[in-house]
This record gives sequence, structure tokens and C-alpha cells, in this order.
Amino acid sequence: MKKFIGHIVILGLVLAISIGFILSKASGHSDAFYLKFTGSKKSNLILGNSKAAQGLQPDAFQNEFHKTKFYNYAFAMYSSPYGKAYLESIKKKLNTDEHNQTFILTIDPWSLSSNTTDPNDSLNFRENKSYIAGISNPNQKINYQYLFKYFDESYYKMLTKNPTAYLHKNGWLEVMLPTDLSSTERRTGFTMSDYQNKVKNYHFSNLRYQYLLKTIHYLKNYGKVYLVRLPVHPKLMEIENQLMPKFNQDIQSAINLSAGYLDMSPDNSLYQYTDGVHLRKDSGKKVSKRIIKIFQ
Repeated sequence: MKKFIGHIVILGLVLAISIGFILSKASGHSDAFYLKFTGSKKSNLILGNSKAAQGLQPDAFQNEFHKTKFYNYAFAMYSSPYGKAYLESIKKKLNTDEHNQTFILTIDPWSLSSNTTDPNDSLNFRENKSYIAGISNPNQKINYQYLFKYFDESYYKMLTKNPTAYLHKNGWLEVMLPTDLSSTERRTGFTMSDYQNKVKNYHFSNLRYQYLLKTIHYLKNYGKVYLVRLPVHPKLMEIENQLMPKFNQDIQSAINLSAGYLDMSPDNSLYQYTDGVHLRKDSGKKVSKRIIKIFQ
């Protein structure tokens, strides 16, 4: 019996060591968000949803902004709209020992809207069950909480490379999709149909807007806060205008509170997109350089 128990213990140790080894291999190839919940606290944050996560490139910012290192702490439409959960996560990630920082907050109708019957029903906000609300410490060498609770893929994928996406150490999510016309048009058509369905259920949330103001107030303690509305495909712009037709007018108090606002939507047609929502890598670089040149 003792021999049997000994074998079980050894097997358990081998299994635990194997799992630990695999988890230690999690990288930017493994998951679109994991690395953002590891490492140290960061300064000069880029915030927003997936438009910013994929579109804004910290290296391009740094090249134009001398030695300032930016970090992309933007996520996705479902997980990082403005609200209590995102603000609390920002507070945990921000390096508050440094002042005179620069913050880029991207805003759009989706980041200020809810898909609940009551758009101000914070108990049922869509991000409440996401990693944004759930991760207690986003500054660990290995974030086991994320890996056990929020990692959606099979663990063996940590040992492989994702051919379509790579999360850089600076927080930028590089997406590598076919850029030929037919592939792009197919993705864009599917995405526009999806967003046209989404807009039926989304409504502007005054509570989310109040949290945007709270986020700006908080970050102003550590530097300057700039607001940006990123460009999108003209068809998506039509859909967003259904949700908030007077967007700039509706966010005027946030604009007044910030150090500056750049609305890039008049130039939607000047850039290229992977699916109508997200900027292609080359266009993202151009947009990043334009933003930082205006605000520096």
C-alpha cells in the first residue's frame, strides 16, 4: 500500500512540475491579453477597446516622443468599456511613482454604451465576469489566476506559436491576417453585419460616461490626458452614428476636462482596416505617429 501511495505522490509531482513548466511558457503567442496581466506596473498608458489594442503601437509613439515608453493597456469591446472594473484595473496597473506622464484614452460609442435593458445597470455590465474585473493583481511574473480562470485555449498551445496574432511586451496586439482584397472584403462584410445586430441592443450609458470622467480625473494626478476617436471603416461609422449621432457634443465635458481631443473620424477613408473595425498594421503605425505628433 505504501508503495502504491508513493507512486501516486511521484506521479502527482511529475504532473504538477509538467503543468508548471507549460504555464511558465505562456507568452505573447499564447493569448491576446495574458501578458498585460504580468510584469511590473506601467507608465504612459494607452487605454480603450480592441481598436486601440490592435491599432496603437507604443514603439511608434516612442519614436516620435523621444525616450518616453508607452504601454498599451487596451483590451476589447466586451471587457474594457469605461466603468468601475476598467478604472480599478487601471489603478492596479499604473505606476503611480512617476508623474508628468502622458495618457491616450481612445473613445467611441461602444466604450460608453451598455447592452443591458437599463444601460446604467452596473450589476449586469458585460465586463463584470471578464478578466478585467476578475484579476486581482495584474503585475505578476506568472499570473496563475488568469491562466486557470480566463485562458480559453488548450494549455498545449502555450508551446506553439499563433500564426495570426502576437501580443508584444509593450501591450500592442499585432494581428496578421491576409490583406488581399477578397479576404478583407469578406471579413468586413461579416463584421458590419455583426455590428449592425449589436447596435440594436446597445444604448448610451450615462454611468459609463461618468466613469470616463472619473478615469480622466484620476489620471490627471499623474500627467496629461488626451482623448482620441480612432478612424474606422465608413460603413462602421454609419452604424456608430446610429448609436450616438451627436458623439462629440455628448462628450464635450470630457473633452473640456482633457488636455486635448483628436477626432480622426473625418479621415476614415484615408486608412485601411483588417475587418472594418481594426486598423491594419501599416495604417496603425501612421495613426500612432499622427496622434503623438499632435499631442507632444
